[in-house]
Amino acid sequence: MQYHEHTVAAKLVLSFGDLVLRSIPIVKDSITIGRRPYNDVALDDLTVSGEHAAILVVDGERMIKDLNSRNGTQVNGLPIQAKRLEHADLIEVGIYRMRYLLERRPNAAAVPDAIGGDVYIEWLSGPERGREQPVERPIVSITGGVNQVAALSRRKNGYFITHLEGLAFPLVNGDSIGLGARQLSDGDLVELAGTMLRFRVRSPG
Repeated sequence: MQYHEHTVAAKLVLSFGDLVLRSIPIVKDSITIGRRPYNDVALDDLTVSGEHAAILVVDGERMIKDLNSRNGTQVNGLPIQAKRLEHADLIEVGIYRMRYLLERRPNAAAVPDAIGGDVYIEWLSGPERGREQPVERPIVSITGGVNQVAALSRRKNGYFITHLEGLAFPLVNGDSIGLGARQLSDGDLVELAGTMLRFRVRSPG
């Protein structure tokens, strides 16, 4: 995966339904998820086993492993015993969801060229899942959910997303952008009212 070259940290964005609860940095090679309070990620609900799942580093890559839990562990809607994690994978443990995200350095290599390359938005969920929306104008609006609109603008030093309409601010890699503009890098995950999109830059040639 291209993400590893720029990765500085991994994190889980924990949610329940449409409510984002918190962001959990993954700072160890092994973390446990479960109902008991000594787990690294403690989830207090009876749908979660005492020791439910673990995220481990195996051969340099992170894996999630189900620990024979009562209700099982799902990744991207499929039950798993063990699976290598990739950027933006959705983990389901009981009633909770966790989005696995990789953070990358905001260096020059991660900033899209405003002139070269094919820039587009990839829809990952919702009724338009699988569609690619080219970014061919200096300012493009993107819509997710009901009355949730953001603007994607091209500037001299790259592409930026800003909030236009809606009760909630857009999330980029699980973090709210607030009222300001957030610079985007290739592969960044954008969430608009529960609709997931990915910002992509396809290099020329």
